[in-house]
Amino acid sequence: MVGDPPALLSTEEFDSLREVGKGDAQGDIPQMHWERLVVLGYALRRLGTLGLTESGRRRLAIGNDQARSNIAR
Repeated sequence: MVGDPPALLSTEEFDSLREVGKGDAQGDIPQMHWERLVVLGYALRRLGTLGLTESGRRRLAIGNDQARSNIAR
């Protein structure tokens, strides 16, 4: 939903999201990370590669620390 706060990601998961956004080094992303990113709607797996969704782009834009502080309020 639009008003829902972003899901908390570990530092490592957020780093993986950042790697997906770069479009390279996807083989280095742990399987549990990309599975969670797909489940959360931040990434989409097509033809063996990951791509960011609009939600994933927004999540990268707000950053991990900003998301944590928004949830703490």
